[in-house]
Amino acid sequence: MTFRPKENRILSCLQRNEVPLGTQIYMAHPAIIEIIAYAGFDYYMLDMEHCRVNPETMEHCIRAADAAGITTVVRVPENNHTLIRGAMEAGAQGVIVPHINTKEDARKAVNALRYPPEGTAGMCPAIRSANYSVPSWDDYLEYHSNNTSLIALIESPQAVDNAEEIFAELKSGVDAVWFGRGDLAQAVAKPGEKVDWDPPYINEAFEKVLAVSKKTGIPVMAIPFPVLSPESAKEALAKGARIMLYSIDQLLFYNLCVDIVKAMKG
Repeated sequence: MTFRPKENRILSCLQRNEVPLGTQIYMAHPAIIEIIAYAGFDYYMLDMEHCRVNPETMEHCIRAADAAGITTVVRVPENNHTLIRGAMEAGAQGVIVPHINTKEDARKAVNALRYPPEGTAGMCPAIRSANYSVPSWDDYLEYHSNNTSLIALIESPQAVDNAEEIFAELKSGVDAVWFGRGDLAQAVAKPGEKVDWDPPYINEAFEKVLAVSKKTGIPVMAIPFPVLSPESAKEALAKGARIMLYSIDQLLFYNLCVDIVKAMKG
């Protein structure tokens, strides 16, 4: 049987010079994924770092996404070979790896995601992403190399300092970098003081990462933060980000509930 490729809508949008629009899914339920797909989002990020999502639930969510026509990106809990390969083999079209601080961290993630000669992932045709098929393995390898994205999460001052070396380990036309404003602001907060979610350093770091992105052609993913609004999202895009990850399902639902209570109870 011939391998059946599926569209990585993040890459498709970028190729058309459009902005891929996604959101973060913490409530790992297939119905939520279907809803955002039918609403018109291009992709979603299934979070396994801050949520208790098990591998079986992850795979069911990816199945729902495939049926609804939306691209899945999984954020694994850590830079771990087994976790990265598990998300990829389940059919995720992108894997976000947190705490990429050095080129060695980036290379470790690349090795886990990609097959030789690009990486060191172990082969197995009896996996969901390869359509459980030995005869179509070569077709799957070509597809995987050009359509499965590694998204390195830069979220520390060390990572910002090493941005050029991190970008150099990534594959142009396929991979991306996510600029993690929240963790970066927390990392530079002074002991005993409230966190400043938008200090000058964050904007300086963002500009540095965007400059490397422009030089390498590897796109940057951004979020509307600290203000959750379309205006904040558009501001990040105007600065040079090319992929938008708009908020978190739980935050969106919370804000909707707050608005309802205010409107009904005054």
